[in-house]
Amino acid sequence: MLKSLLLVAIILLFACKKDKDFVYDVPQEFEPIVQRFISEATARGHPVTINNLIIKYDLSNTSFCATSNVITSGNDVQKIISIKSLTCWQNDVQLETIIFHELGHCILGREHDMTLMPKGDPKSIMYPDNATLYSPCVYPIGSPCDLLYRRNYYLDELFNPATPLPDWGK
Repeated sequence: MLKSLLLVAIILLFACKKDKDFVYDVPQEFEPIVQRFISEATARGHPVTINNLIIKYDLSNTSFCATSNVITSGNDVQKIISIKSLTCWQNDVQLETIIFHELGHCILGREHDMTLMPKGDPKSIMYPDNATLYSPCVYPIGSPCDLLYRRNYYLDELFNPATPLPDWGK
């Protein structure tokens, strides 16, 4: 009986221990995007500190281009973003969109937003599985495919969901 109580006490002691030794481990190819997120947040009056983030490559067969382990704005947990291989994006702007979307989950605490604007475009960068929201043309063959002019709106909305709809979306 005494051994059982001792075992339960040890399990409870270690189970309740909170580990505050956070890790910041972002591959150098993603670091400029994380720093850009911090700069964009600050420029929009929403300064953030990121010191508990791991970004790693996901080698599984999942269909998602990226996932984060938590949806919270709190800094009391280790945050992990898993990114699929290079086949999920065609340029640096699309990679930025994917990473900003995941940082929206784990740094800003944003959930997915499936709302569409009157013209059918997603209202938010938090719309799932869309890396082309403000992408430049990949193969500009005579079509108006350059959407970079939309970037400011989507970043404004990321840091302030109450951002008014832009004229191009009404």
